[in-house]
Amino acid sequence: MKTTCTIQKNWKTLLLSAFTVALGLQSMAQSPSSPGPQESMRVSLYQLNANGSINLADGNLTNYDDNFSDDIIDDAIKMNNFGENFGILRHSTKLAIEQRKKVYYTDTAFFTMWNMQIRNYRLIITTANLDHPGLMAELVDNYLNVSTPILLNDLNTIDFAINSTPASYATNRFKVVFRNPTLSPLATTFTGFTGRLGSNSIELQWVVNNESAMSAYIVERSVDGVTFSPIRTVAPQNASGVRNYASSDLGFIKADNFYRIKAISLNGAVQYSSILKISAGGAAQDILVYPNPIVNKKLTMQIAAARSGKYYFSLYNSIGSLIPLAPIEIAAGQVTQVIQLPTTIAPGVYRLRITTPENAIIVKTINVL
Repeated sequence: MKTTCTIQKNWKTLLLSAFTVALGLQSMAQSPSSPGPQESMRVSLYQLNANGSINLADGNLTNYDDNFSDDIIDDAIKMNNFGENFGILRHSTKLAIEQRKKVYYTDTAFFTMWNMQIRNYRLIITTANLDHPGLMAELVDNYLNVSTPILLNDLNTIDFAINSTPASYATNRFKVVFRNPTLSPLATTFTGFTGRLGSNSIELQWVVNNESAMSAYIVERSVDGVTFSPIRTVAPQNASGVRNYASSDLGFIKADNFYRIKAISLNGAVQYSSILKISAGGAAQDILVYPNPIVNKKLTMQIAAARSGKYYFSLYNSIGSLIPLAPIEIAAGQVTQVIQLPTTIAPGVYRLRITTPENAIIVKTINVL
């Protein structure tokens, strides 16, 4: 009996030694190819003895680099120990060594443990170069329902105990949660977007809720509802509750104007409001395009009380790609002008943009057969 116990103890010692060597070799062999120091998190499980001594029971290692994949490719599968096991769980696979992308604003490392004994243990979590600006981490204990902050470039010690309660030795008791409050995913919600035509400007107002970690709101304008350009940037308040914003457009056109708000968070995430259409009158009703649908790629444009000068034309397809057309010199008065579209354009719905000599922009939707 004594011989059997000695053999098991020796095997366990050999396995732990092999594990330690493997972690060391892996740490050196899998150095990151991205610039900067290697980022890693090593978790070691120790038995705490009554006399104050500790014994290494198991452990795992995670290397972080943007050249790694979050899929299971270069990782090392966790092998069973005779005694306690403490590994990483990813996609239902148990790992001893994990290679994954760097953490900038959110991630979770899930641990798995089994063959635990009723006794006291210690986790030593050694982190290296994970202290990105604003990044925070905590070890979550699902049994005690407590979270312990983790230093991201240092050694962290957490003691815990296993008792007869099943939740104390549940395989999924522990995880490390990373989060970055200053670079959280976009949470802002648009709850309203309105506008009106004033005497010399178009006034826009929008309302947001759950505003958090925003970088800017960009007011964008379009003449066709497809291709938008920025016209103004509004600084966010980054305050809780409902927030109201306003902006004026002094450069609107005397035709249909389309607006949207582009919201950008601190981490670069983008969200758009709905599109708002405001008509500023002008000569849009004075130009008639027919027949519609267009046959044989030929359309007729009738202009009532046209001003003399050069008229410019652009055609946009359904994905916003520009198809330029030749300008036409038109005399004053009631004008009927035939326009031949390129024979190479495919059938479909297009927006025809007409720019008059006084720089009024008129957009017509046409269907080309």
